[in-house]
Amino acid sequence: MPKPLVGYIDVCDRERVAGWVVDLEATDHPVRLHILMDGRLVDDIDADTFRADLTGLPREGKCAFECVWPEPLPHEGCLIEILESLLDRPVNGSPFYIEPLPSVLSGSVDKADRLHIAGWVRDELNTERTVWLTALIDGNPIARFPANQFRRDLRETGLGSGRYGFDYVFSAPLDPLKDHDIQLFHGQERFGDPIHIPRSQALDDSFKRHFSALMQSLTTDQARSDALSFLTSTADTLRSESGADIVSLKQRGLKQRATRRQETARPVAPCALFVDDRVPDPTFDAGSVALLSHIRAAQALGYDCSFIASRQPPSEQDQTRLAALGITCLMPPVFTGPEEALKHLGTGLDIVYLHRLNNAESYAALTRAFAPTATLIWSIADLASLRLRRQANVEHRPELDRAATHIEVRENMCAWISDHVLAHSPVEAELLERVVPTADVHVVPWIVPVRPRPRQKTLKPIIAFVAHFGHAPNTDAAKWLVLDILPRLKKHVPDLVCRLIGSAMPHAVHMLAEEGVEIVGHVSCLEQALKDVSLCVAPLRYGAGIKGKVLEAWSAGLPIVMTPIAAEGLVDSNDPVWRKAIAETAEDFAQKTVEFLKPAAARAQVTAARKLLRERFSDAAIQTLLEDIFPPVMEDVSPLPEDTSKTVLN
Repeated sequence: MPKPLVGYIDVCDRERVAGWVVDLEATDHPVRLHILMDGRLVDDIDADTFRADLTGLPREGKCAFECVWPEPLPHEGCLIEILESLLDRPVNGSPFYIEPLPSVLSGSVDKADRLHIAGWVRDELNTERTVWLTALIDGNPIARFPANQFRRDLRETGLGSGRYGFDYVFSAPLDPLKDHDIQLFHGQERFGDPIHIPRSQALDDSFKRHFSALMQSLTTDQARSDALSFLTSTADTLRSESGADIVSLKQRGLKQRATRRQETARPVAPCALFVDDRVPDPTFDAGSVALLSHIRAAQALGYDCSFIASRQPPSEQDQTRLAALGITCLMPPVFTGPEEALKHLGTGLDIVYLHRLNNAESYAALTRAFAPTATLIWSIADLASLRLRRQANVEHRPELDRAATHIEVRENMCAWISDHVLAHSPVEAELLERVVPTADVHVVPWIVPVRPRPRQKTLKPIIAFVAHFGHAPNTDAAKWLVLDILPRLKKHVPDLVCRLIGSAMPHAVHMLAEEGVEIVGHVSCLEQALKDVSLCVAPLRYGAGIKGKVLEAWSAGLPIVMTPIAAEGLVDSNDPVWRKAIAETAEDFAQKTVEFLKPAAARAQVTAARKLLRERFSDAAIQTLLEDIFPPVMEDVSPLPEDTSKTVLN
């Protein structure tokens, strides 16, 4: 073990450090010294200066040293160490603490997280001085930094130049899986209160950065494969947990156990999953109106209702809109599509409601696999095969007839595999029952409220055609109306205005604009768009299902002139009341439009139509129809409240 050095530090102050030192084991050369300030090397010197008072020592007095500080010592004080350079043996008197100069600090720590710490501080005794702070994390000093950043808010509050701010960014983000304590010191004086940062309990930004860095460090195929296996398994577990929460799987298990023990258990609402191409938007098409109506009735029957889109992913606004209606919107990243939803909700589902043919084709078999005890319902919207056959006949296109035959086979298979089939039109229900005798087909329209109509007088009569123009029958109807019916109509009513209102208008419809023809397009409130309209028209030459445009006219208190296709499934064309409003040819359509521009004829139809709406399209009527189809709920069912929502657009 080496012998200690012989020597002493004679002076150590804010100007210099001086003393002497000798290594008795190596007197033939001077001792090389490291001079450190707070652990930082300041200078290297040799103890070889002659001092007369040291002539009695080895090296004949040439063993003294002196170091004038190359920079001012910290105002807050510091620790000076004098060490022999080879073995770090301290000189007698080392370490030596330089006392701080007087100071009065003011300021605050404004923000501290796993990335940085920020705030401001100044010395009230010397406001021109830059205060230096030392940061300790978990008791270990990591950095010393100045508080000299400019902050406008400090200057504007009268704090001198405003250069008292600090924002120290840590060299590496703090580990989110551990607790951390951060402290700031000005020398030996603590500045501010200690800051505790708890470990992450959720996937916050710091945890994501930490995890991302970990994933990027994987460099081999095996490591990446292991990581993907872990992530896939974890994601699957999270989806299963989310699904269990949605269908109250734990509560269902407790209820079943209580039932077996003949104990009282809290009721658990049954769950229904609704699937459509996109989030239902009542201002977009009649199919959305029908779907929301059936969801509303299911809720009134006591069901917890969830929805998932199969084609167009929902937005945050869609999720918020459905949540306001009490509907759980399943969406990425938890549920990427109906298959994921069925897989993770399946055993807890009581009803799976598939809207439109493509969803029934895609998910009926998956429903049987993942939700074998659920009641499978297919809502057809309209029979595409019937619509295509009629279109083929009108447009003389035999290729559509062949396509209709293929679609009919698909429709029949979906009707056969489903527990229940919902049709809006009795004509379609009768057709399906005849072709697929084992199918359980029900006629269930949707809720159409009877609304008060705001009146606005106009100088010119206005007729309106309201439709979703992304649907081929509606585009054809618009062309027939403007190009064939309107010229005949204007012979009788020259100043008539024809207004086309609806979503998804193609270029061909916009090209119909001319004097007396207004192309309005999509509107968010149909009620306002119809307030100055005298009459609605539905000049459909082909189509299927019942027509939302007809129902919306009656709901708004307007009469409507329609073709037999538009009236199909709604009224009896042989009834004298409705026969007056149904026309097959362009000339007949024009004549009957003229008749219904007269107040007496319009009033008579609206009275009959509103009676029809109250009887067949009310909240209670739809709820009663679905109550016969949906599995019964053991708890009491409250009646559906009256619909007071705004007018929707077909």
